[in-house]
Amino acid sequence: MKNYEALKKHRHFAIISLCILLCSGCSSARQAPVAPEISVDLSEKQPAQQSDADITIPSILIGDEIAQTQADVAATDNGDGTVTYSLKGGEIDRILYQIADNLSDSIQDILDNDDYYPNVTAITHDAEYTTFTISLSDGQMNLYESMLVMSFYTIGNRYQIYSGVLPEDAVTTVIYVNAADQTVIIRSDSTSVETFSQIEK
Repeated sequence: MKNYEALKKHRHFAIISLCILLCSGCSSARQAPVAPEISVDLSEKQPAQQSDADITIPSILIGDEIAQTQADVAATDNGDGTVTYSLKGGEIDRILYQIADNLSDSIQDILDNDDYYPNVTAITHDAEYTTFTISLSDGQMNLYESMLVMSFYTIGNRYQIYSGVLPEDAVTTVIYVNAADQTVIIRSDSTSVETFSQIEK
């Protein structure tokens, strides 16, 4: 995996660039801190046993979990912004479990962080990590809260691809709702971001 470090640097740069583009034009006005209500449906489950598979994943979605697989994992840079890994079923199981576990911790960190996410009262998702719902107090959203969509696009698509979904078919939807009445404030999905939607075979 000699190209892993270079791919990782490229992934970080691309995600940062996307976040800047996503948030351009957003208001940076800070909202009055509101203590979040810890209400999280993590839908955690041990992934079903996976079969050995060749997993093709966009380089910007490669996370630290791949670095912890066995040293002899075969990796092929496809030259189109994707990398194909030949993984054993047990390695895929471990990657899926790690992604789910890290996501659980990240959601709790967001809920606990009143400085950056004062309006987030709950974050829920489905078991397949295709849809994330972010509840906001009084329907208010600051700059940092608006940037959460990119993180969930990335983690959702990553989980789906390791689960066997083709990169071009992986779609993650993020819905912001008013915590008071659950009315939808904004709904978007990962196909709205060019870096995700341009993946083709």
